[in-house]
Amino acid sequence: MANEIQIDYTSRDFAALKNDLINLINARTNINWDAEDPSDLGAVLVEAFAYMGDIMSYYLDRVANETAVDTAIRRETLLNFAKLYGYNPSGPTPASINLLFENISNQAIDIPIGTQVMAPLLFGPFTEVYFETTQAAIQLQPSQTITLTAREGKTVNTDRPDLINPSNNKPLPSSLGTSTGETNQEFLIPDVGVVDDSLIVYVGQGEAFSPWTYVAALTNVGPSDLVFTTEQNEDGTLTVVFGDGINGAVPPTGQFVSSLYKTSVGSSGNVVSNSVSEVTFIPGNIDPEAVSYINASNPIAASGGADADDISQLRAKIKAAIISRKRAVTLDDYKYLALQVPRVGKVNSVGSIYSSITLYAQTQNDGSNTPGIASGNPTALWNELASEIELYLSDKIPVGATVSVQPPTYVRTYVSMTVDVNPSYRNNAVKLAIAKAFLNEGELFSFEKNTFGRTIAFSTVLSKAAGIPGVESVTLTKLNTNNSASAATITLQPNEISYLLPDDLIITTSGGLA
Repeated sequence: MANEIQIDYTSRDFAALKNDLINLINARTNINWDAEDPSDLGAVLVEAFAYMGDIMSYYLDRVANETAVDTAIRRETLLNFAKLYGYNPSGPTPASINLLFENISNQAIDIPIGTQVMAPLLFGPFTEVYFETTQAAIQLQPSQTITLTAREGKTVNTDRPDLINPSNNKPLPSSLGTSTGETNQEFLIPDVGVVDDSLIVYVGQGEAFSPWTYVAALTNVGPSDLVFTTEQNEDGTLTVVFGDGINGAVPPTGQFVSSLYKTSVGSSGNVVSNSVSEVTFIPGNIDPEAVSYINASNPIAASGGADADDISQLRAKIKAAIISRKRAVTLDDYKYLALQVPRVGKVNSVGSIYSSITLYAQTQNDGSNTPGIASGNPTALWNELASEIELYLSDKIPVGATVSVQPPTYVRTYVSMTVDVNPSYRNNAVKLAIAKAFLNEGELFSFEKNTFGRTIAFSTVLSKAAGIPGVESVTLTKLNTNNSASAATITLQPNEISYLLPDDLIITTSGGLA
């Protein structure tokens, strides 16, 4: 047909759609219409329709992107994928700390497990961080001091005098609602950052008041099992989910549902030394002045705190869940399964025979250069994580197979270079840009890129520096792990992870502006 108009389906933005509409109008009317005249109502209508088409194309693209794990950008979408494939996303990891307590009263005092202290935060999304002791001291005498371990986190209701039991000075469970007797009931926990292993859910009142048991999935339990599971929400809150009478019991009608839990601020809990300023709560001590009888401080910085799974971690762990399907057959299956354990950052699997597998596991990113390792030794958190990985894999590996979980070996890396800077650029600005390209989040030597058994190619490092605007030429004088005067490709072992300190990145510039 002579008058048939071909539609260009690749025209999806405002400019392309506007151009197609103008061409269509000119073809239909046989006139050379000036569509740029701002006083022409037709031009207004054309731009309005092009704008509408642009918006529709945007939403169509967004809908298409959200159907795949690799392209989805909404956290809600990825959480739904995680639910579909049986991965329970990690919540925040609390930091660990050693607290120094001093009895400044004239009487002996107990410091029970759960004694709470506070450190103010001067920057970031939180104004304060709380730690609760994991060790106890009995009858600390006047003027005596003692060091106790503690973990970051705040038990719900410890700052609510109206929700503290006056007979024992312990927080009462927080009310979540009342059971309707329906199946698959959901109750929202409104706080953000609930610690994974801290949640206790109670159902009932009076003599029927009792804790129910957490399970990772309701599909594996029976109709009378008093269990619940949880689902993470897009805004960081948590939803408690009960069964349907087939998989998990239904809470009886009219029964109260309540909970106790701790909340964490994740990586913000890695406070510097001497940050802790006061004791805020002593469980079990009914003396309202008891918190003023003790001084608390932290001579050493807290460490090990990490944030909940971010978007990139969710993608990686969901794909691991899809591939592994809850069973270990191939060597990679062991790695993918271990990645699904909460608080795991990276894993590598090694083994020459199927019956003996070694897993090298790293904790979540805690902001340090050696997550899970402190002073050359595995932290308490890493040891907990290793036990959790072994337990998780116990029913998913072949009969007769053994799994050994080992910490990573961190390898310090050294990089030096001389850079000739374009005369139009400032030396310091170029030097800073190179440092950012090597050390910033997502860049060449960031936590995300420092993987097990990585090969750090000479050419990759050289081209990264050479690609910075203002760089005329680069000579790489040092690239190694022994701080010698040599530069060559680095190939790490399967158990090794590299890291680069700012002080070990030496950039010498010449030319350019001072």
